[in-house]
Amino acid sequence: CEHCGRETTKLHYCKSCGLAEKDQCSHGDAFPYRKKEIDIREIFSAALKTLNMRNYPDLIKGVRGTSNKDHTPENLAKGILRAKHDIFVNKDGTTRYDVTEMPLTHFRPNEIGTSVEKLRELGYDHDIYGKELESEDQLLEILPQDVVIPACKESPDEGADEIFFRVANYVDDLLQNLYKLHPIYNLKSKKDLVGQLIVGLAPHTSAGIIGRIIGFSRTQGCFSNPVWHAEQRRDCEGDETCIILLADLFLNFSRRYLPAHRGSTQDAPLVLTTELIPSEADDMIFDMDTVWKYPLEFYEAACSHTQPWDYKMEVLNDRLGKAEQYEGIGFTHDTSNINSGIRCSAYKTLPTMEEKLKGQMRIAEKIRAVDTGDVARLVIEKHFLKDTKGNLRKFSMQEFRCVKCNDKFRRPPLVGKCTNCGGKIIFTIAEGSVIKYLEPSISLAEKYQVPEYLRQSLDLLQRRVEGVFGKEKERQEGLGKWFG
Repeated sequence: CEHCGRETTKLHYCKSCGLAEKDQCSHGDAFPYRKKEIDIREIFSAALKTLNMRNYPDLIKGVRGTSNKDHTPENLAKGILRAKHDIFVNKDGTTRYDVTEMPLTHFRPNEIGTSVEKLRELGYDHDIYGKELESEDQLLEILPQDVVIPACKESPDEGADEIFFRVANYVDDLLQNLYKLHPIYNLKSKKDLVGQLIVGLAPHTSAGIIGRIIGFSRTQGCFSNPVWHAEQRRDCEGDETCIILLADLFLNFSRRYLPAHRGSTQDAPLVLTTELIPSEADDMIFDMDTVWKYPLEFYEAACSHTQPWDYKMEVLNDRLGKAEQYEGIGFTHDTSNINSGIRCSAYKTLPTMEEKLKGQMRIAEKIRAVDTGDVARLVIEKHFLKDTKGNLRKFSMQEFRCVKCNDKFRRPPLVGKCTNCGGKIIFTIAEGSVIKYLEPSISLAEKYQVPEYLRQSLDLLQRRVEGVFGKEKERQEGLGKWFG
């Protein structure tokens, strides 16, 4: 209760007799929700009082409605604190950080920015040669559930270290001021995240696995043992997953927040794996070799086109059920630093689609092995053409919206204004979203000589667009501006 702080009793609502204590009454089902006006100012003030806050952020984001079965809302105090700590929320109440998965079997302390002393505290006593850990350039084998999270300064996006530092502070704030408990993180800097537990959860799955942060890479990848990635039913390299701070998940996740529609439990951490068991991981990882070097016979077998199953090399499958399934996995080629190379793609830093596309075509022109005409064809067919056709179709089927009350209409009212408040009626899909890729498509096709069939498809599409929006002189003059 926002007034006295005591636990509340859940009530139900019957359309005939009003409030009911149970979900059944003499008239049938009683619902755990009903439509009514609420005094948001009073509720907001009560939440601020609970949090001992006088000042609050200028912008506190929410949703227009609830989509879960019982229409259960989250405590408003959580939204206020999230705004205070500048963090975003997922549909299930947690804060997630999306990452690209990168397999890692070994590392050096200076690659992950963690001190030797801290690594010794985490259980890294010796390097792979059996020598005591004393130097930042010694080579260590990563423990099965340890994770190196991204902290790329070159990326326009914030690193996981920045986000999780704020999430940890938010969790502590929540524990202290809403739940009246002791904080658990007490972080003074981002380096204090080392040793904290996270959960990895891949898209379209409902089972997460616990990991432990041991450092930060200067890339945008999440480095961990290949088996840790495979436990999430991922293919280890290049796939996407998300990571969640464990206390945030325990404190804020609820199935009651999940939408009631089909498939809503996907991407939700309904099951949590605490111990990594390789035999339970995706079986693709079983074929990962574990050797330190490839013998001459391997290359000879490759030259003679020997089938993979006819050549014997130690793989992870040979170690399942043994202590060696967790340790002693080899690598064949060393690297001076896992952070070397391009850390942030130009595709991410270039601000406009025009610049991205021009950059892609410049690279294609420089590489002799690349057919530039085929690249142009693929860009048009797989991206631009589909988007333009789809958006044109949506434009013809769109709803209309009132700028004042946000009421929506299947067709614009005959009076030419909102029938609810008299406000102005506008499109929900703009002309610009339909035609934005038409110019670059035509320009690409003209410069790089795409197949005639594709040219004709673009010509027909252009006529359809002009049939809807009209043929403007300015637009025709601008068709060659991208690649002219």
